[in-house]
Amino acid sequence: MTTPAGTRTAVGHPPPADHRPFGIVDELNCYFDSLAEPNNVHVEIWLPGHLDLDRLRDAVTAMLAGQPRAGARRADHGWWRRGYAWEFPPQADVDPVSTARWRTEADLDVARARFLATAPPLHRSPPFRLLLARGPGRDSLILNAHHAAFDGRSCLRLLRLIADRYGAVPPAEPDRADRFRAPASGGPQPPGHSGGPQPPGHSGGPQPPGQQPPGTRPPMRRTARIAPRHGSDRRPRRAPGYGFALLGWPGVPAAPQSGSEPRVTVNDLLIAALIQAILRWNTHRRPGRVRISMPVDARPPGRGDELGNLSRLCTVAADPLSAAALTAVVAGQTSQAKHQPGPPVSPALAAVAKAPLPTSVKRRMVRLAVRCLGRLSCDTSLLSNLGNITDAPRFGGLSPARMWFSTSAHMPRGLSVGAITVDGHLHLCFRYRHALFDAAAAHDFAAEYAAALAALTEPGAGPETDPEAGPEETDATRVR
Repeated sequence: MTTPAGTRTAVGHPPPADHRPFGIVDELNCYFDSLAEPNNVHVEIWLPGHLDLDRLRDAVTAMLAGQPRAGARRADHGWWRRGYAWEFPPQADVDPVSTARWRTEADLDVARARFLATAPPLHRSPPFRLLLARGPGRDSLILNAHHAAFDGRSCLRLLRLIADRYGAVPPAEPDRADRFRAPASGGPQPPGHSGGPQPPGHSGGPQPPGQQPPGTRPPMRRTARIAPRHGSDRRPRRAPGYGFALLGWPGVPAAPQSGSEPRVTVNDLLIAALIQAILRWNTHRRPGRVRISMPVDARPPGRGDELGNLSRLCTVAADPLSAAALTAVVAGQTSQAKHQPGPPVSPALAAVAKAPLPTSVKRRMVRLAVRCLGRLSCDTSLLSNLGNITDAPRFGGLSPARMWFSTSAHMPRGLSVGAITVDGHLHLCFRYRHALFDAAAAHDFAAEYAAALAALTEPGAGPETDPEAGPEETDATRVR
């Protein structure tokens, strides 16, 4: 964990000089990752044209050469290791770029879900993968990054660095066979220098469900759970993986402002709309307090471009309220959360991460705690907003037409909402566990969210739609 002074909190014994220890949140993010629930961050760029594959690979290679943190991997210390450590190989172990082709939007949906079905393995550099999905008239460039190494802002920075190299660095020589180092038979080798760069550290990160700064936890009340819905009566409780529903907004939503209430930001509106949508969705369920996890950037001043996992989670909670009161309540809580520091994780999980036990044992302990206690301590859902992107990655002459962003949605949350604004248009990605929704239910929930967001905006700021028309039939929203 990187503190403002640049030091780190190690887990276990100090590693050799050519390694750097994982922070506590790095460690826990490894434990949260599983085949059923990959702990990854997704950023997707739709480009109105086609990228050159070799030029893209050259750009990634040049970026990794200039940013060793981006090529970090988890060092191999055997099974009886009390903690993990990052190391920085001089070359990547694998080519992180792959390709796919699609002809219809449904094909792209399948390619996206397949590509994001697992998080990149940390024992092979780099801890991210790129998919260049080529379709009729345009490309979709999809980033899959492990959450132990990157947060959403780091992923944006990563794509900007690659895009800059794509536009500035001329193509390399035709022979590219030696750009990626094959893994040695004895496992990854440490870098040849002892004073390498700091690993992907953080002063915060994706905390365990329900974690928040001290003093902000609401009174003990029943936390609402999103009602699962599937076409058949049988709920696939153990269905692995995620689905994705995309919602485009015609502009940037705005709320009526009042001089007597806290200023309502776009982020406040997005959180309030999610609370409202969940309350509407759970009409036939016993009401409970809706609690939304909200990541807050914890980068110190002057280090906004730092790669790593440098965010912390806060919680915004609300009981059923009117729309006007809801936005005010949310605005008050988010304003306080952004200015009130808190620990990166709960003391209990920090104790588990530091325990003198093998990582395999600690992983089982954390996973067991999530399964057994998650329904009691986990927030209802999560909304992560990357904000208005004024310097979107530009690949040569191609500027993003649309961008999408999402992060993991472990059960019992089962749903996360990622928001990003590009070129004056809001883009929302609903990532859901198959154990919570099927594709039709996710489509319905996204439409419910669109209706809630429109109801909270200023007159004329929301979509003008036919009340009888579905989302696919309107120009203002697009649900896929």
